[in-house]
Amino acid sequence: MMKQVTMVTGNLGKLKVAKEIFKDYNIELLHENMDTFEIQSMDVCEVSKYSALYASKKLNKDVIKSDVGYYIEELNGFPGPFLRYINETLTSSDIIKMMEGKTNRKIILKECLTYASKDGKIKQFINEEEATLSNKPYGIGTTFDKIVIFKEDTLPKSMKTEEENYKHFEKTLTIYNKMAEYLESSKEV
Repeated sequence: MMKQVTMVTGNLGKLKVAKEIFKDYNIELLHENMDTFEIQSMDVCEVSKYSALYASKKLNKDVIKSDVGYYIEELNGFPGPFLRYINETLTSSDIIKMMEGKTNRKIILKECLTYASKDGKIKQFINEEEATLSNKPYGIGTTFDKIVIFKEDTLPKSMKTEEENYKHFEKTLTIYNKMAEYLESSKEV
């Protein structure tokens, strides 16, 4: 019998990556697009855990929920998990101005994937990827899409095709494989 888990996300790109990975496991990945409360914390795993527990209780289902944080070293970890807010309020040029006079352009991209069962059990996996910030915005997309350059690239995410970005995340987001393996072998699901 195939196991089921519901991914709670409004990000169809994340969903596509997850479905592509989960299809190789004995797990049916369902989808629910709902708003979840996000606590105010600089710890992306705490935010993910709270949101996953909220969604699981509200839906009365086992769920997985991902949260992402971008941590700029020179800005003391800003914006961290407040990525959505920053993408809605600041431009790429605003971030570039904040970086004026700073030599370290390193940014850590953290994604925490949380499983929450109907009865409140939690399992989390975290992925960290090092990237750099460009000196100017490129292309179209979110504030950070225009300025974040993945390690193996020379231009920001916005300058790659959608398919190239999916392939990048399928390769680097091993937390989805780890979660699928955990769920497939777990007796709880």
